[in-house]
Amino acid sequence: MSNIKKSATLQIGAVCAGLALTSIWSKSALAASDLIAPGYRNLTFSTFALVIILTLVATWYAVRRNASARDFYTGGGISGKANGLAIAGDYLSAAAFLGVSGLIALYGYDGILYLIGFFVAFIPVLLLIAEPCRNLGRYTLGDVLAYRNNYRASKIVAAVSSIVVAIFYLIPQIVGGATLIKALVGFQYEASVAMVGILMLVYVLFGGMRATTYVQIIKAVLLLSSCALIVILALYPFGFNASSLFNELLLDPKVSKHLASVFQSQSDDISLARKFFEPGLYLKSPIEQISLGLALTLGTAALPHILMRFFTVKDAKTARSSVLWAMLWIGSCHLMIIIIGFSAAYFVGPATIVSADKGGTLAAPLLAQFLGGGASSFAGNLLLGWVAAVAFATIVAVVAGLTLAAASALAHDIYVGAMRGGNVSEREQVFAAKAAAAIVGIVAIVLSIQAKGQNVAHLSSLAYAVAASANLPALLLTLYWRRCSTIGVCVGVVGGTLAAVLLVLVSPNMQYPLQERAQAERSQISAQMTIANLKQGMAIPNQSGREELAAELFKAQATLAKAQASIESLGDRRTSLVGLEAPLFSLRNPALATIPFGFMLVFIFSLLFPDRRAQAMWNQMVVQRETGANAAAASAH
Repeated sequence: MSNIKKSATLQIGAVCAGLALTSIWSKSALAASDLIAPGYRNLTFSTFALVIILTLVATWYAVRRNASARDFYTGGGISGKANGLAIAGDYLSAAAFLGVSGLIALYGYDGILYLIGFFVAFIPVLLLIAEPCRNLGRYTLGDVLAYRNNYRASKIVAAVSSIVVAIFYLIPQIVGGATLIKALVGFQYEASVAMVGILMLVYVLFGGMRATTYVQIIKAVLLLSSCALIVILALYPFGFNASSLFNELLLDPKVSKHLASVFQSQSDDISLARKFFEPGLYLKSPIEQISLGLALTLGTAALPHILMRFFTVKDAKTARSSVLWAMLWIGSCHLMIIIIGFSAAYFVGPATIVSADKGGTLAAPLLAQFLGGGASSFAGNLLLGWVAAVAFATIVAVVAGLTLAAASALAHDIYVGAMRGGNVSEREQVFAAKAAAAIVGIVAIVLSIQAKGQNVAHLSSLAYAVAASANLPALLLTLYWRRCSTIGVCVGVVGGTLAAVLLVLVSPNMQYPLQERAQAERSQISAQMTIANLKQGMAIPNQSGREELAAELFKAQATLAKAQASIESLGDRRTSLVGLEAPLFSLRNPALATIPFGFMLVFIFSLLFPDRRAQAMWNQMVVQRETGANAAAASAH
């Protein structure tokens, strides 16, 4: 065993050396960052290095404690408090910390609705999923489905669905992380993707679930403490009274001016500013809101990397406890993100946030920089660099959990379960898991590099939709419906996955060249007219406000250049990826249609093709589900 540990430690050292070389190469290829003054870039690199070293030390510690396949897959029995913190670290992605805080800073109340969906999602997990999964399963979703359904068939469909969900979720996380790191510290996109990918492989290959758990705990602590620091600094001028902040926002000219531009109104009074605290500024379609809410609320209960966390604890009681602790940490973080979003709107201003990033994802870093003293101060750049490093840790922790979930499905369900029937040695299981992790990681890195410049944001919502439409119906009906059969489960998983993917392919998420060209041409004509009018105004002798006119001219010229570039990039294309000129399905998130469809498939095909073995196992499964008696032997069936 000591030789194995030494070998693993040497491997980690080699990988760390590779990381150092990658960092040096990236630093030599830095692009200028508009957010960090040149004299403070080394400060940012230092904060990144500190976070990376901290997580690598945790991985080294995990390697020393891993001794079996169960240690690699589950971490060997983690406490409820620690697992709850790890779930929070796994679940609190950069989308919540940076994306939602940016939405709140730009659109106010509507951004909060995303946080509500993320948080409420753990109620069905607590009531329906956590304890039964721990009592019935061993490592993966496939273990639970295979308890009373056909072993090989259940393993295969569960694994395929889990891998699809994980890949859909991995790509936007890596792409978003690479784009964010490039914007904050100037790393080239490809180098950022490589850094995220190599780090996640280090955590998974060498440390397994234990290292991934440590990284997620570290990330959760860093994120919660960073949010708390920003909130304290933001609320200090208001006597730590959030209502005073909200009252000031009603009178803030920066917010009123932003809302006036959104509504194309000449008014900038308080009545307009109140819309910042009302729904409908960003999420304008109630049906779209319902569909997105269903995907977030129900999809979370069947996300493979969240389900895996319930197999890391010793029993069902601890699984339930870990969900409660996770809800505490996630809820606390969400409350702080709300304050951060509104504080960014007040201190930084929506216009400044949009100029840095159109989607608002840099709202929290810009707020940290402002509260620290501004772009020219040491403390401001230190806080900005720290927030960037925490965001990086957030991304890496999430992708490590996703990679481990996909690798577990590929190795444990397909190779060990379906192909070998469970007849493999402990050593072979670990080797298969690591090989699968390497395959998944490499595929994710390659796809993320290929996705450079592409809008992949819809893949995250698609991952939730597939989990809610394919995994959840099969899981719930297996657990709680006597007549659920193997055929029903298989058809439901495959049909739910295909339905979600197909509806996204014909939805507004895809690129429709004719529509985009028409929009770009309208923008081009409008910009040309604006430029002509501004030039006429500037040609008038002794014209007042020439600086404002010059600024407007610069914006109009930039809009014209963007429209022309868009037209050129579309070329002669007229149809989308699947040959459509316009969307056939109006919703961006298909959950409202695909979740009932997934449940219907499992229900109908279970009735049409009953499974005697599944029904005969019902009573035994109910006892096992509720009591967890002899769980180890049951999950090893």
